[in-house]
Amino acid sequence: MRFKISALYTFVLLVSLSCSSTTQKPKEEPSDNEVKPSMVEPVSNFGSGTQKTIKLQNGFEILVGGEEDFDSFKTYTLFKLNRNGIQLFQDTSQTEYEFGDKLYPLSFSFDNEKFNLLVEVNDRPSKNYLKLFKIDGEKLVKIEKLPTFIAHAKNLDSDNELEFAGFWDYPQISSDEDGNKITAYNPILYYYLSKRGLEVDTALTKERNTAIYGKFYGFEFMESIEVSSTTLTNHDAEVERIKNLK
Repeated sequence: MRFKISALYTFVLLVSLSCSSTTQKPKEEPSDNEVKPSMVEPVSNFGSGTQKTIKLQNGFEILVGGEEDFDSFKTYTLFKLNRNGIQLFQDTSQTEYEFGDKLYPLSFSFDNEKFNLLVEVNDRPSKNYLKLFKIDGEKLVKIEKLPTFIAHAKNLDSDNELEFAGFWDYPQISSDEDGNKITAYNPILYYYLSKRGLEVDTALTKERNTAIYGKFYGFEFMESIEVSSTTLTNHDAEVERIKNLK
């Protein structure tokens, strides 16, 4: 009888251990802006399709191919980023990179071998955006999305530091149920270079968008937030101020 009880206990214990091993909490997936192994493809996949090579400071080199000419601009659907001959990133996802704006590619170095690199991406008919590559030494750490900048870095407030500014999309006007002219909340974001790289200047962004919209609704473009079309006058005036500052 003791043997039967012992055998039954052993069986229950084994089943319990088996169930617990299959119900363990899965590992968390990386967030969207973390670099996943599948994003970095072998060098051989790029083949001999390089049509343009852009050499930058600090050993960076961009190679692109798959050119398509639209007369007023060109796009490239093959993209490879190297540093000191080491591949950091390769994109064959059909993302369309552009190099017609003299402001980009744009790179910054800070804090001992850390870098930010900005490249323009075609998103027509919407407004183009920037890919921000965050690099530590010869390793790509993150990729983030930023709005294209209105102008070169300028002193946009009174702190004697230089800032960039940009917004997410082109303003559009529509009518609400009462026939009032409205537009979507489209904040202008302000950036400065810190010891951690390019960062949003939170205070300046809140201050300037409160002046434009009467209230700060956040850092993202939001169609769900409808504001009076008269705010476009303030928005346009701020864009012109940024463009015209020396």
